[in-house]
Amino acid sequence: MDRIQKALEKAKARHQASPDNNASYAEHKKPLVEDPLKAPIDNISYTQTKVVDVTREKLEEKRVIAGMYNNPQSAVFRMLRTQVLQKMRNSDWQTIAITSPTVGEGKSLIASNLAVAMAMELNQTVLLVDMDLRNPSLSQYFSLNPEYGLKDYLEKDITLTDVLINPSIKRMVILPGKGRAEDSAELLSSPKMARLVSDIKQQYDSRMIIFDVSPILQTDDVLLSTNYFDCTLLVIEDGKNSEGDITKSMQLLGGHNLIGTVLNKSEKPPTHQNY
Repeated sequence: MDRIQKALEKAKARHQASPDNNASYAEHKKPLVEDPLKAPIDNISYTQTKVVDVTREKLEEKRVIAGMYNNPQSAVFRMLRTQVLQKMRNSDWQTIAITSPTVGEGKSLIASNLAVAMAMELNQTVLLVDMDLRNPSLSQYFSLNPEYGLKDYLEKDITLTDVLINPSIKRMVILPGKGRAEDSAELLSSPKMARLVSDIKQQYDSRMIIFDVSPILQTDDVLLSTNYFDCTLLVIEDGKNSEGDITKSMQLLGGHNLIGTVLNKSEKPPTHQNY
């Protein structure tokens, strides 16, 4: 764990000293101020979105526990939600990508729990997008069996309503993935993908959008898609990566509003979870 922390500190120091990094923040948006009297978003009727009954038991089995107050580990994800939302709202950001250096570090599980935790807040809705076209896995975490996925939407003549799913969680919709796309880079850089991102961002002002994307070191998909994201969160498995891999990952994301890192699968539990 000390090795990971040292690598993070070194990469952060290089990132802060970079002239390009300072330039990327030159045009800073006016912070978004929440209206304390804003009416809660509670009575939502999903008339054009498929609703799938995902039980609490199925979610817990897949470790999607952010909404389960009786599970002491759930507090970790609600704390992460608060930290992420504070940074996003201060910069008036709407979209965030979740990635990791390599495969299997838990980015999709973090994205799933972060989406559920965000949807628990009454003043916004959440769209969770499976943009890992080479290895889509969000459907597994929510026990879904979608007819179509993002790959189908980009390749076929179907509408977005044919793909979207509400997993019986208020204020939350999933755009799932289905099937492996060997031409993922071409699909993600296509005009149809660009239009999709533009449309889902403009549809609702109160919507937060989470993109579960590919590992940063194993494909160029993330770098090709950075224009779609306001910011990025890096998930790192404790003890898996070398210092060089961590540093390289942070350097690749350095000019794209990397808002933080999540240390996953750590043997040392967070000190606040049993409060």
